[in-house]
Amino acid sequence: MTSGVWLHDERFRPGEELFRSEREFLLWSYSATHGQLLLRADHMPGGARRLPTTTEVLFQSVEAVQIQAAYRGLVIRCATGEEAARIDRDLGPTPYRSGEARVLMLQSAEATGYVVTGEVGWSEGVLSDLQPSFFNTFSPYDPMWPVKPLTGVGGELDVASPQEVAEAFLAGLPEGVRRERHHTVHLLTAIVERDDRRHRYNLGVFLTEADAEEAKRLVEPHVTSCWTEPLPVVL
Repeated sequence: MTSGVWLHDERFRPGEELFRSEREFLLWSYSATHGQLLLRADHMPGGARRLPTTTEVLFQSVEAVQIQAAYRGLVIRCATGEEAARIDRDLGPTPYRSGEARVLMLQSAEATGYVVTGEVGWSEGVLSDLQPSFFNTFSPYDPMWPVKPLTGVGGELDVASPQEVAEAFLAGLPEGVRRERHHTVHLLTAIVERDDRRHRYNLGVFLTEADAEEAKRLVEPHVTSCWTEPLPVVL
């Protein structure tokens, strides 16, 4: 079961604490689309074992950040009036600044930072090894398996090499490891007319786009239509 909270501005009151956790949070992903910034925690500070549940914090409509790569324990609170004024002075005027953005402070024992953002939310639950994050799940409106923690531009996962794909097929994949790498393969599909009916066939999967396009060129004269499309192989 996954629990979650999403805040706009109803609780953004100066100095108010919004979130607290003893976990170690890592800067996990950023997407330019909607200005999304994702922090993730699935370990305790200094812990070697992954915890049974994962906690993720997502900031949206992010306009400015001063952030660490990791926070050993994390408190998120609204900036006081004095802190917000100081950060505003440091940032200076910008044509992209929204009047609805709020300054949220990020604090741990070792570091303090901030995010100027319009919204923040968090979720905690069991994150499947195949699920990129709680904030990017499969959608029937975009029927492609998500391979990024966040939708939009940026936020990419590690791209595996063709050699790693081959090794995965030959040696298998380790158990209990998150599937956070992927490689794009290219599926060749054709429509064939036979007995006054159209039949669809997936003809082959190719590691490179160039190979897929060459196969398409060879197949095209013999079918009604054919095309290639990229698909992620999740490792």
